[in-house]
Amino acid sequence: MSDYVLILSLGPVQGFIAAARRSRDLWCGSWLLSEISKAAAHALDQAGARLIFPAPGSAADLRPGSDFSVGNKVQVVVRGDEAQVRALADTAAKAARARFVALAAEARERLGVGGLREDVWQAQVHDYVESFAAWAPITEAGYGDAVNHAAQALTARKATRDFGPSARCATETPFYGLPKSSLDGARETVLPEDAGKGGAKRGLPVRARMKLGISGNEQLDCAGVIKRLAGKVEQFTPLSRIAAHRWIADLPAADRERLAAAYEPLVRESLATRVKGNPGFADFEYDAQYLYRARLEAALGEARDDLELIGWLEALQKLLKPLWRTYGEPCPYFVILLADGDKMGALLNEVSKEKDHLEITRALSDFAGGVPARVQEFEGHAVYAGGDDVFAFLPLDQAYACADALQQDFAARLQKVATQLGATSRPTLSVGLGIGHMLEPLGELRALASRAEKHAKGDSLPAEQRRDALAIILRTRGNSETLVRMRWSDAAALEDFAAWRRAYAPAARSLPSRLAYDTRAVHLRTAFATRAPTAEPGIPLAEFKLLLKRARTEDGKEISQALAHQLQNTVERRTGPDSLALLASELIVARWLAARTARDLGERDD
Repeated sequence: MSDYVLILSLGPVQGFIAAARRSRDLWCGSWLLSEISKAAAHALDQAGARLIFPAPGSAADLRPGSDFSVGNKVQVVVRGDEAQVRALADTAAKAARARFVALAAEARERLGVGGLREDVWQAQVHDYVESFAAWAPITEAGYGDAVNHAAQALTARKATRDFGPSARCATETPFYGLPKSSLDGARETVLPEDAGKGGAKRGLPVRARMKLGISGNEQLDCAGVIKRLAGKVEQFTPLSRIAAHRWIADLPAADRERLAAAYEPLVRESLATRVKGNPGFADFEYDAQYLYRARLEAALGEARDDLELIGWLEALQKLLKPLWRTYGEPCPYFVILLADGDKMGALLNEVSKEKDHLEITRALSDFAGGVPARVQEFEGHAVYAGGDDVFAFLPLDQAYACADALQQDFAARLQKVATQLGATSRPTLSVGLGIGHMLEPLGELRALASRAEKHAKGDSLPAEQRRDALAIILRTRGNSETLVRMRWSDAAALEDFAAWRRAYAPAARSLPSRLAYDTRAVHLRTAFATRAPTAEPGIPLAEFKLLLKRARTEDGKEISQALAHQLQNTVERRTGPDSLALLASELIVARWLAARTARDLGERDD
C-alpha cells in the first residue's frame, strides 16, 4: 500500500454561480458549491483521508450548513492501493450529489405547492453535479512531485468530456419544446404549464411566484428553484438591503418602525425576507426590496386580484411616498467585490512538504474565515470566501475601504507564513470592484466585477505593474463604462483617490459634479498637443488650470486652492498623453463611491 495525493474538482462552477438575476442567485450558487464540496470533504475525512484543502478547524466545520466555506477543489492524502483510491473518489462524488439532492428536496418543501414538472425535475436534480478526480502516488520524488502529477492528470481529465448518444433530430431530445430557464437559458423549466401567463388559471399561484421572485413570463429550472429557496434565508443579506442601508439609517426612528410594521405581513407570507445575518442592519431587519419604487410598483402589478396582498403593498406605498419626497429614493447602485490572491501558485511550488502545504492552507482558511465579519464592518455581505477567493456585495461609500482592509488582512497572513517557510514569494491580493445598477441582471454585473479583477491582475501590463492592485469598473444605466486602476503600493495615487472621494462626499460637496466630464472634454479637445513629434504638453495643462479657475461648486463657490493645487499636481506628476483622461475617470468613479442616496448621483425623484 502507498500514500496517494487525491484531488477532486466539483462543479459546474459557472452553472452554480454565474446564472443569476438576483443577488440571492449569486449567493446561493456560491453556497451550493460550498455545500457539495463540503460534503465531499466530509466523506473523505470520515474515510480517514488527511485533508490538505480545505483545512477545517474541527470536524464540525464540515457538517451540512456550517458557516465554513469550501472551494470547489478538495485535495487529500490517502493510504491504500489504486482501486481503493478510486473507490474513495467515487464515495466523495456520491456524497456531493446526495447533498445537492437533499437541498433540492428542502427547496421544494419551502415552495409549498405541487404541480412542478416531475419528470424534468428528476432528470435535472440527478444530473447537475459534476465531479472530476485524479490521483498520483507519493514516490521517492516526494509529495510535491505527486501533487504536480495529480494536478496535471486532473487538468487532462477535465478537458475530456463524456458524450452520450446524440439524438437524430431536435424533436427526439428530452423535453423538446419546453421553455428554458430565465436565469441562463440552458435547461428546461420545471414550472407547470402556463406558469406566468396573464390571466391563466393554471400554473403557479401569485404568491408562489413572488416567493420565487419571478415575474409573469419568467421560468426556472431545478437549480433556479433551489437558488431561490434553499439555505438559511435570514442569514443572507440581499443587495437591496445593502444598497439602501444609508437611506434607511438616515430616516428618523419612528419612520423606520412604521416601515417595519408594514413589512411584517409580507415576511409572514414569505413574500419578503427577514435579514439577521448582519448585526449592523438590526434597525430595519428586512430585505428592503420594496423600498424601491420600481420594485414596489412591479409587485403591485403582479398581485393581480389578490386583494389582501394589494392591501399590504399599498399600505407600504402610502408610507413611502412622503419619505421619497423628503429624502429622495434609496441608492440604486451597489458594488460587487471579487478578489483573488497573487503569487499563490509560486508559493505552493516553493514548498514540497505536506506539512508546509497544510500551513499555507491553514493561513488561507484563517483569512477566509475572517472575511464575513470583516465585510460586515463595512455594511456589506460576503457571498463567498474560500481560500484566496472573495466575493462580496458592498454599498458604494464603503467599497474602497473594505477592499483595502481585505488586501491588508491577506498580505499580513500569507506573507507571515511565507516568511516562516523561507519562501521568496510574497502573496498579495488583487481586487476588482464592479459598480452597477440593481435592476441590471446580476450575472452581467458579476461578469463586470470579474473583468475588473482581471484588470487588477494586469496580465497585459509590464511585469513590474502586474498584480497587487485595485481596479474599478463603473457601468451606468446607459451602459457607459469607466475604468480606473491603481496599485496598492502606489501611495500617491491612493491618497489622490481618497481626496477625490472626500471632496464628493455629501457632507463636503467641494467639487462640482460636472468637473470630471469637463476634464474629459479638455483632454479630447487638446489631444493634438500630446502627440509626438510636435507635442506641447503645456497646452492641456493650461486648459485644465483655466477649467479649475472657472469651476464652481453647487453652492456657487470656487474650488479651494488646496484641492485645485492637488488636482494640478496630479496631472503634472503623471507622464504620458492620457493624464487628463485618467484623472477624469478617477473623478467620475470617486463621485459614485462617495454617494449615499439616489440624489447624490443626481437621479431625479418622481
